[in-house]
Amino acid sequence: MKTFQKLLMLFTVVIALAGCSSLRTASDFDKDVDLSSYKTYNFYDKGIAKVKLNNLDKRRLMAAVESQMNAKGFTKSTSPDLLVNLVVVARERTDFYGPGYYGGWGWGGWGGSNFANQYIEGTIIIDFLDPAKKKLFWHGQGSGFNLDSFNKREERLNTGVKEILAQYPTKTMATK
Repeated sequence: MKTFQKLLMLFTVVIALAGCSSLRTASDFDKDVDLSSYKTYNFYDKGIAKVKLNNLDKRRLMAAVESQMNAKGFTKSTSPDLLVNLVVVARERTDFYGPGYYGGWGWGGWGGSNFANQYIEGTIIIDFLDPAKKKLFWHGQGSGFNLDSFNKREERLNTGVKEILAQYPTKTMATK
């Protein structure tokens, strides 16, 4: 019976950790800017040089952004209307789980076992800059990306970028 309880607890921890991996997205934009006037893009080189990811993940992140920008009808150009700046912010996280964490089920036969999950959590920031006006006009971010996990990493990057850029109000015209 104790083995079953331990397996059930381990399964519960795995499910809880999987639930923690979802990306939390948010965005903001300058409401005085006509977003429909932007048709071409390229990456902001100075920003890309500072992205704190390995070169594999940096290329994956840029490819995910390119794919989503193209899907939204933007065209990559050497003389772009907008520049895409990427930032990745990382912080160490530790999640603790143990008996009683899930509402105090009262299974005291585990001897007070606790579980800890340490990982690096990342926030992906995507900014759109107007190179002519030298100003930021759209900011999107997704936080909660587990940077330590290599499980389906490319797929998670693609999904994360898609969720962030889904918040870009492509049909919104600013009211002046």
